[in-house]
This record gives sequence, C-alpha cells and structure tokens, in this order.
Amino acid sequence: AFDGNGLRPYAPCHLEFSEKSDGSLELSWLRRTRIDGDSWSSVDVPLAESRETYLLRVVQAGAVLRETSVAQPFWTYADAQQVADAVAAPFEIHIAQMSDVFGAGPFARITINV
Repeated sequence: AFDGNGLRPYAPCHLEFSEKSDGSLELSWLRRTRIDGDSWSSVDVPLAESRETYLLRVVQAGAVLRETSVAQPFWTYADAQQVADAVAAPFEIHIAQMSDVFGAGPFARITINV
C-alpha cells in the first residue's frame, strides 16, 4: 500500500540557538525541500508546500512541555515561557516541517544545555 512517503517533508537542518541577556533562547534552522532543491541559482530552496509551517516541541525527559506551530524558520523561547514550563537544562527542542498533504515530517532535534 502507498504510504505517501514521497510527499513527506524533510527534516529541517542546521538547528542553532543562542542565549540572550534577558534569558530567552533564540532558535533558528533551515528548511529543506523535496522539489527542485538542487539548484544553486537562489538563496533559499523552493518551499514546495502551500505554506511554510513548522511543528515545534519543547521536550524534557521524554515529556512534551510545550507544543506550538510557527510560520517562519526561527522561534524565541522567552524566559517567562521557560519558567512557566518549569524547564531545566538539559532539554531538547524538536522541529518538524509540516505539509498540508502529509502532516509532520521527521523531527530534527537540538539539545539545550544552558
């Protein structure tokens, strides 16, 4: 049976974070594409989806503390959100690119140790 795996978005890549002086964490990543991603003529790869959306999870010890959708390849985890989630290092951020046809692709992960 057809699983639709050819429609599954790729996992984002090059996840990075930086800690700001106010205690917030700024995360960023690069999207990947299944269609026409081998051209070197543009700065970014084509979206290949109807819209750019990511599913983001804050995970600690296997438990999802926060889940949100974002429409750009960056997110700020404010200090107040960290306090509300009672998160403590180390924890992980999981990010998956979304597809209207397939749903969430595989998650990329970054460990936060600050």
